[in-house]
Amino acid sequence: MRKVFMLLRLVTHLLYGFVVALVFWPLLGKALRQGVEKRWARQLLGILNVQVKVVYESVESNYAIHQPCLLYSTHVSWLDIFAFNSIHPVTFIAKSEISKWPIGGLLAKRSGTLFIERGKRHAVRDVIHAAVKVLGSGRCVAVFPEGTTGPGDAPLHFHSNFVQPAIQAHVPMLPVSLQYFTPDGQFSAEPAFVGEQTLLENIQVLMNSKTGFVVQLYIHAPIDTDGRTRHELSDEAHLKICELCRQTSGASSSE
Repeated sequence: MRKVFMLLRLVTHLLYGFVVALVFWPLLGKALRQGVEKRWARQLLGILNVQVKVVYESVESNYAIHQPCLLYSTHVSWLDIFAFNSIHPVTFIAKSEISKWPIGGLLAKRSGTLFIERGKRHAVRDVIHAAVKVLGSGRCVAVFPEGTTGPGDAPLHFHSNFVQPAIQAHVPMLPVSLQYFTPDGQFSAEPAFVGEQTLLENIQVLMNSKTGFVVQLYIHAPIDTDGRTRHELSDEAHLKICELCRQTSGASSSE
């Protein structure tokens, strides 16, 4: 019964989001849109029994206050986007396949997601240009430089191209170590949306958990991008995230 009730709540919530995005979104002002995005993301995570924990390494790490900036994050699940938006809505750079998702694709478009058309010659250049414009408007941009999802125990290879918007817009970059844990603090790769798993299969994993999960966003101190190359910046972010993941996933697995 519990899973049936969760599924009904999830479907209702998705349909509600679809109607708002399709009908009411163009009528809402900036502040109202941000409020709707934030509330909708929190409710979605709540339905799936996923809590959000935010750790700011410094006062300046709070991107809701100190903006604009580029959030440079590891990527574990399709829920990651909503974890960020539940704190403060940002503009994401994402693969174009998401735009074709039923319901989710429309929601992503309405929220201003910048899509990369894989295989197109100037795709990266175009999305970087678009991201610079968003940063220039005062809104934060988030990117997953791994280009794919991983279990979260350690960062995969970073594509340094996605640092470029921060350099061109002269804004700081905030590395983010994003990981999932059980409520008692044990690192968990179970929620990871990886391999050949379908979206429905991943949702089933979340619904099957009796305790739920905690997604932790450890937002590192800002890195000044002026006078630095994208490779230097990306490598520094990777090192910071790698060290944090070693502490959290290693410590929890050894207890």
